[in-house]
Amino acid sequence: MYKSFTSQMAEDVSLGLDYRTFAKAFGRKQQVEDVNLVREIDVEHFGVDLANAKPGGTPGGGGGGGDGGGGTTFSPYTSGAAGAFNITIVFEGTWTQALYDIFVAAADFYSSLIVGDLQDVTITSGRGKRATTETIDDLVITASLINIDGSGGVLGRAGPSSIRTDSQLTVKGIMEFDIADADAFNGLGLFDDIVVHEMAHVLGLGTLWDRLGLLLPDNTFGGALASAEHALQFNGDDTIAIETDGGQGTAFGHWDDATYTNELFTGFISDPNYISYWSAASFADLGYELNSNYRQIVDEYNIA
Repeated sequence: MYKSFTSQMAEDVSLGLDYRTFAKAFGRKQQVEDVNLVREIDVEHFGVDLANAKPGGTPGGGGGGGDGGGGTTFSPYTSGAAGAFNITIVFEGTWTQALYDIFVAAADFYSSLIVGDLQDVTITSGRGKRATTETIDDLVITASLINIDGSGGVLGRAGPSSIRTDSQLTVKGIMEFDIADADAFNGLGLFDDIVVHEMAHVLGLGTLWDRLGLLLPDNTFGGALASAEHALQFNGDDTIAIETDGGQGTAFGHWDDATYTNELFTGFISDPNYISYWSAASFADLGYELNSNYRQIVDEYNIA
């Protein structure tokens, strides 16, 4: 797990919930809270046997897993139009084109699903002549491919590392994967779903529920918009069950797998997977401004 970092000062953020236009607050400073919400991901968490997957290479090597065959250093990528919801992916190390493209597609998906621009956050690190200033619009994710323990063990870790104090929405996060497992899952055609799943955790799905009062005492989800979508699909039943099994990193951070099985945001990946309308609506319950055409965006993802 990542440790907490030193808190910095940033512009205050005031965010309206659901689909409403949010008001920006100016003229005062508010602290950005660095958090330890990064979760370790193991292969068993996804319930997939990698024994028959093509073996993955190492970054910069000629691996046979997925579309391995050499590594490239990529510049940061920012999704979304100017003034919309932007995700900047900072790629550390060397990447295959195939794995890079999967991260780009995931960021583009979320910038189409979420449209509300958040107020820029300015973070100053260090003091005096060594001080550096970073302005974040709206979210920065550091993505890394590294050697951890080879195929079949720890897949990596992902989650928020810094959040806005007022809205509690993520400012910075990390997504770190073992290159061998990434190549193996890509060979199985599942790494794209895994990246979308883990990027959702960086945005706050599962990781920010408790802070925002969305994890109810009866282990159900307390978001009104997601619950309304759930009721439309389940004959008026607006109760969304939360996973309680699987231990740390799985329990209380996903939809219940026994109830929803192939839904992408349960604690165990399936093949095939789909994103539900209530999952999309849950991002509005977190505080993001959702695209009014979110059902169509979800449908397009599910048939791709």
